[in-house]
Amino acid sequence: MSFARCVSPLLPSLFPRIALACGAALLFTNAVDAAQTAEPNQPADICAALTHIVDAGDFRQLPGESAAQLPGLAHADDCRASPHAYDCHWRAHWQADGVVNDPLEELGADIAACFPRVVHDVNTPVRQHFVVTTDARRVNVTASVQGQNELRLRVTR
Repeated sequence: MSFARCVSPLLPSLFPRIALACGAALLFTNAVDAAQTAEPNQPADICAALTHIVDAGDFRQLPGESAAQLPGLAHADDCRASPHAYDCHWRAHWQADGVVNDPLEELGADIAACFPRVVHDVNTPVRQHFVVTTDARRVNVTASVQGQNELRLRVTR
């Protein structure tokens, strides 16, 4: 008897088991991926806060607004505001994610990704500068390192 004749009666009963095993493996893989993307050490999305800050008509209103709360910022006392400048300091609470080496690079990448019309004109290990153009104005956004994992974001116009 050939191998095909011996195995062919078994195939109909094996297919459901193989399909079940493949489905279980897919579910396990998706669960692992979901758990890895929801790590508590990762910063929240910063684009909404950056857009709110850049679009503000008067920066003095921002410290009291939750929409301007930057991820990792303890409270509004860490920010100073005047009519034409918004300056915040905070300690980065996340670690390098394997793609971005340090919090300043990650913040710079976020700034570049958040705005459709942005020019990144300074990129050093301790300072990154951007010019964001909106419909109403040009805004300077500077991210810099103040100390070990301590960041500063200064937005001016």
